[in-house]
Amino acid sequence: MEVDPHLVHVAIRWVHVAAMATAFGGAVTVFALSIRPGTDSAGAVLGVAVRYEWLFWAAAGVLAMTGIGNLAAFGAGLLGPSTNWGTTLLLKLGSVLTLVVLSLPRTLAVARTSATSIGTGLIALRNLYAATTAAFAVILAFAIWLAHG
Repeated sequence: MEVDPHLVHVAIRWVHVAAMATAFGGAVTVFALSIRPGTDSAGAVLGVAVRYEWLFWAAAGVLAMTGIGNLAAFGAGLLGPSTNWGTTLLLKLGSVLTLVVLSLPRTLAVARTSATSIGTGLIALRNLYAATTAAFAVILAFAIWLAHG
């Protein structure tokens, strides 16, 4: 039985979008929980943050694999880096790399906060998840620009 390559490419794109939605939505969720008033929710925020970190790194791996798959599927037809589209793609890839590299300190902060007092760490976590959410928003904007550009 032969598999239609177009169907495979569509599936890869859907998995890519689902992984992005998981990573972005999780960051928004943790950030939203962290800005709720009341210190009684700090433990809940930390619990969600710990779970999110596992999801984030899994999603990051899926995004890397499916992103490479997308580039391979369309590689011959992609515009070069000297075009507006190519420049936007390079900006998106640079933003993704920056997000992944800067996510390691966030993950370490979550691990450290779970071992110490949550009261002092909640503000730092709030700021880290705000930055993560903003970074995902920028990457999503680049992705939309690429899709429609």
